[in-house]
Amino acid sequence: MVARREIIYKLLATKKKATSLQKLSEELETPMPHLLNALRHLESEGLVEISFGEEKATIMVKAKTIEDYF
Repeated sequence: MVARREIIYKLLATKKKATSLQKLSEELETPMPHLLNALRHLESEGLVEISFGEEKATIMVKAKTIEDYF
């Protein structure tokens, strides 16, 4: 599972913008519940930011990079 989390983080870091959980799930061919669990673990490590949309009930995910701290 650690390797899987690394792949998810690297993919998000290359995107540089927030992406929806649904699109990420399709791209990685992974069920959304499993992906969300991995993303929550990455969020607890401070590597990703998960935000919940109010209008369309979407979940957006963005990798935190060194650029976010400058």
